Amino acid sequence: MILSKMLINQVANYLTKHFKLDKVMNYVFDDNELDDKVKELEKRLNLVEQIAHPSKDFKCNYKIEEENKNG
Repeated sequence: MILSKMLINQVANYLTKHFKLDKVMNYVFDDNELDDKVKELEKRLNLVEQIAHPSKDFKCNYKIEEENKNG
C-alpha cells in the first residue's frame, strides 16, 4: 500500500515536470483569488447571521408586566 502510494506520487511528479503542469497543479490545489473572496464572504455572512438571529436564551416577563398593570 505504502509502496504503491510512493510509486503513484513519483509518476505524478515526473508527469508534472515532463509536461510542465506546475501551473495547472497550483491552480487546482492552491487557493486562488476567488477562493479567498468566498472565504471572506462566508465569514461576513456568518457574522451577519449571528447578529440577525441572537440566541433565544431569554426569559419572558409578559405575565409580570400584565399583573403590574392590573394590580
